[in-house]
Amino acid sequence: MLKNIRIRRGAIATPALGVLLAGVFSLGAGAPASAADVGIKARPTGCTYEVPGDWGGVARCTNPNGGAYRALVLCKDRETGKVYNYVGTWRQTGFSYAYCQGNTRATSAGIETRVSN
Repeated sequence: MLKNIRIRRGAIATPALGVLLAGVFSLGAGAPASAADVGIKARPTGCTYEVPGDWGGVARCTNPNGGAYRALVLCKDRETGKVYNYVGTWRQTGFSYAYCQGNTRATSAGIETRVSN
């Protein structure tokens, strides 16, 4: 009976080993992927931002690199002095504008970037 158990184990191990080796050898069989195939994206570069007036902030990036950016602006209420944060729309090209609301005026601007668009 002990001999039959050994044969069964060997009979099971041999096909399993063959499947494992076939899987290992097939790893190198595929074609290499290039960056264009995978679609690698990066954060935008060449970015600038400013407060052009009391109304808000503006941001722009010259190289989106597959990512996106948006303007940020801090606006201060003229009566209470409370500071609010407003954001512009996500863009890949052109200007993103962040507008102050109500009785607030822009005090500083910034930019937010992300890898995906």
